[in-house]
Amino acid sequence: MPERQGRRVPLDRPGRVYAGEGTRHPCIVRDISAAGARLLLPEAGEVPETFALSLDPGGDRWACRVVWRRLGEVGVAFN
Repeated sequence: MPERQGRRVPLDRPGRVYAGEGTRHPCIVRDISAAGARLLLPEAGEVPETFALSLDPGGDRWACRVVWRRLGEVGVAFN
């Protein structure tokens, strides 16, 4: 796993993964830093390598790339 940049802040806030062509997956943003985030995401295996992430309700979107995957979790870096 690549070395983490920045301090993680616990969040536990609902979010959405926008995976293209109108595909959205609800998630929980467990923690976040300036460089990336850890997402609880039951469909972790179905999420593409790059996608957009937003916090609910209707927050800004961040371009993300997957750094690691585990059962039900995804670690992302912000582009």
